[in-house]
Parts: sequence; structure tokens; C-alpha cells
Amino acid sequence: MSENQDNMSPQELADFLLNEVRLLCRESQHEQALDVVEQAIKHATDPTQAWLIKGQILFGLHLYDDAIKAAEEALKYGDNAEVLKLKGNVIATKGDLEGALETFNELEKLASDDPDTYFLKGSIFAEMGNMDEAIANFDRAIEVRPDMGHAWYNKAMVFFNQERYGAAINALDSAIEFMEDATEPIFIKGMAHRKLGQSKEALECFLTAAEMWEMRALVTNSQTVYLEALTAIENALEIDVTNIELWKKRGKLLYKLGHKEDARSILINTAELCVQEDNITDALATYDLLLELEPDNEEAQKAREDIGNIA
Repeated sequence: MSENQDNMSPQELADFLLNEVRLLCRESQHEQALDVVEQAIKHATDPTQAWLIKGQILFGLHLYDDAIKAAEEALKYGDNAEVLKLKGNVIATKGDLEGALETFNELEKLASDDPDTYFLKGSIFAEMGNMDEAIANFDRAIEVRPDMGHAWYNKAMVFFNQERYGAAINALDSAIEFMEDATEPIFIKGMAHRKLGQSKEALECFLTAAEMWEMRALVTNSQTVYLEALTAIENALEIDVTNIELWKKRGKLLYKLGHKEDARSILINTAELCVQEDNITDALATYDLLLELEPDNEEAQKAREDIGNIA
């Protein structure tokens, strides 16, 4: 322990240790973080925050029973809204929806002006199939905080699942306005437009979502995000099956996902179809894409040269 730490009060030392815990968590050093948070619990005059952080770490590690125990230890020092949120979320994750709702009802008594209270209750009611109560609670969350994008989104999903597609689109517009990452709402809005037979609007949404997911995938190299982009493109193709650009995007995304033979086949077939239709520009562009992915593909190089000679 440093000289500065020797001069700290027990609570000041606990707060210092909790800052160290946060730094360790940012670096994904969770085992070390748990060791340090135990020290904070021992030193703190009021260890509520330390128990909460321990519970959050355990929740992140999928140690749900231990996370609930940590939350219950924190609650021994008095009711705390953040601790109740954690406890309810862990219980819900374990599949005990009734227990989670009971916890969030306790939260409402303590934090009736907190939009999270109603968002969490609405989410549980939606999981339970009580859609009227779900919408009522999402509306209450939005009433308290009109820019709560994820409340708008969850409300939209209730409408969507009820096949109320127009209402879903209206709620999704607000979700898109207020959510930092609105890709998923844009995609679902496309699905809703498609259900209503509004092909042009649906196609626009699918293309936008695909582009946003692909840009994110390029940064993160996430296979999951590439798959989401592919899903959006495949939905777009069901609307506009003759769109060459969509087939090229589908081939590229399949290649990124490791389905190289399928991707190669799609791009070659697309290029050959363009040639048959005397669409030389798109044929060349399609072979260029394939050669970008596979610079040593001699078959594609030759086919492109042959088309170039025709042109």
C-alpha cells in the first residue's frame, strides 16, 4: 500500500480500489477485478457500490447465482435502484420472469420517475406475452423520457409481432431518430414495409441496413455483422431479384463469411448473365470484384480479358 493510500479513510480507500476495478474491467481482467473489489468491500464504510460492481462483473461472466447473491448483499445496506435493476435483469436472464417482475415492481416503488423502471417492466411483460401491459409500460417510459430510443424500438417490436405494421413503422421512426445505432430498427422497418406490400420503401430500408452493417463489419471484422448484412441483402433480392448490384453484394458478403465457392459461383454466373444481356459494363465490374477478392483467379482474369476484347 502506498503512502497516499495509508492516509486515506476506509471509504476513500474503497473508492480508490473501485476505480482500479473499473480500469481492470475495461481491460477485460475480470478475475483480478474480482480480487480488488473484495478488498473494496472490506474497506468500505458503505459497500453497496462495491457489491453492485461485483454483481455486474459476475453477471458479465454468466455467474448468475453469484451475481444475485452480490445484489442481495448490497440490498442489506438499503434499497438501491441500480442494485434492483441488476438483480431483476439477472433473474430475468435465468428465465424467472415472475421473479424479475416482482423485483421491478419493487424498483417502481423506489424509482417511479426513472424511465428504466418502465422499460424493464415492459420488456418482462412482452416476454410473458402480456402485450397490453408491455405497451403501457413502454409508453410510460417514453412519457418520462421521450428520446428513449430503445423503448420506442421495443414498443415497435410488440406492434410488429401483433402484425400492426403501420403502428410499428411509426414507432420505428422514433427509434431510428433517437438510437445511436439504428441499423436494426431500419431493417425491421423494411420488414414491416414489406408486410404491407410497400416494396420500394422496404428495399430502401434493406439497402440502408446492409450498407451500415457492412461498414461496421469492415471495422470489426465480425462474422456476425457480415451475416446481418447478408440477411438484409437477401431480403432485398427477394424484392428485386434482377438487381445486379445486389447479386454482387451477396457474392462479396458470402466470400467474407468464408463461403468462397458459393461466392465465386454467384459472381461468375452474374457476370455471364450480364454478357448474355449485352451488359458489358456490369460484367466487367463483376469480374473486377471477383479479382479484387481473388487476384490469382486465372479463370476470372481470362474471362475478363475476353469480355474486354469484345468491348
